[in-house]
Order: sequence, then structure tokens, then C-alpha cells
Amino acid sequence: MLKKILLGIVAVSLLIAAAGVYRFNFTNDDIYVVDAESSLDTENNVMLTLFSFDIDDYWQIQLPNSKAKASLTELREYDGLHLATGKYQDGEEHGSVGLDYYKITPLNLGNIDDEMIFSVPFFVLNQGTGVFWYLGLFNLNTKTGEIKQIDTFFLGDRIKVDKLKIDEPFDVTSSLHITFFKHSQQQSMAETPSEKVEQYIKVSIEGFQNK
Repeated sequence: MLKKILLGIVAVSLLIAAAGVYRFNFTNDDIYVVDAESSLDTENNVMLTLFSFDIDDYWQIQLPNSKAKASLTELREYDGLHLATGKYQDGEEHGSVGLDYYKITPLNLGNIDDEMIFSVPFFVLNQGTGVFWYLGLFNLNTKTGEIKQIDTFFLGDRIKVDKLKIDEPFDVTSSLHITFFKHSQQQSMAETPSEKVEQYIKVSIEGFQNK
């Protein structure tokens, strides 16, 4: 009898735990943000893995049109994307940020002895249905590992970024060439975007030039 009672308690505990996991991971329409196919176990390994800096500071993303910042704390993989992810809170609003670190693109700008200027796409997801993609421009101090965000450039809602590269690799005022897919007028936002877009974006050490 005691054995049956203990088994019952264990079963109820497992059901409660499973319900909690389901609620956390599966209540958002854009499930891939919080329930990636795999994630690395060690928290705060972003700077070490991506830049070989074993430091306590997080890489923080400043949200556009907001005072909130998201600290990138985990590395995840989903559907071919390699993401550094984090969460943010801005008053009653909360959400997630994901940065496609496989598309980090260094630029021929700044003092190459002390810093690396680079661009990389990232998205912001809040309680709404949108997944808003941006290009970020960052400055990495190659001696301390500190990363400062210089600027952001809005790309679109629920797009699929394909490629990011430098159009003029030897030009000091670099131009970025980005290719992505957006939804056509005939598509619903729930469908995979199919309309290809190629965009050239001028960038300097001060920021993006043609926003």
C-alpha cells in the first residue's frame, strides 16, 4: 500500500513538472525562440565560445526604441540557425532576443589593433505575433572583450535572412549586402516567406547611413 502511495506521489510530481515545461515553452506562437532544438549546457558561454573571452560580462543587445537590454546567455540551434539568445523586461512588456551568430560579419572600420567593428542580424520577439529582424552594428574591444552597440537597422517582420556579406571589402566606408526572404502580398504571415529581397546598406564607424 505504501509503495502504491509513493508511486502515485511521484506520478503527480512528474505531471506537474511536465505541465510547467509545457507552459513555459509552448504557449508562444513563435515557438522556436524559447524551445530550440538544442542548447549548450553552460550558461554565459557566449563570449567564450564566440570570441574566446572568458569574462563575467554578458553581451547585451539594446532594443530599438526602448531603454531595455537583453543579455545573451545561451547558444541554441534551430532549423539551420545558430542563435545566441537572451530575455528582456521593459515594464510590463517582456520578450526574447535571438542573434544569428553564424552571420557575424567583420567590417574594415576602426582601429584593427584594438577593436573589431562588425554587423550581425538579430530578432526581437515580444508578447505579440511579430518577429522583428534588425541588423546590429557593434564594436568589440579586442583587449577587454567589451562589446558596444553602435546602431541598428530594421529589416522586417518574420523575414528569413539568407546571406550577409561585405559588398566592398577594401572600401573604408563599407557597404553591406544582405539577402533575405519576405512575405509576398499573396502570402499569409503564417507561411514561409518566399519573396527574395537584396539590399545594399552603407555603413561607417558611426552607424548605418541609409536608414
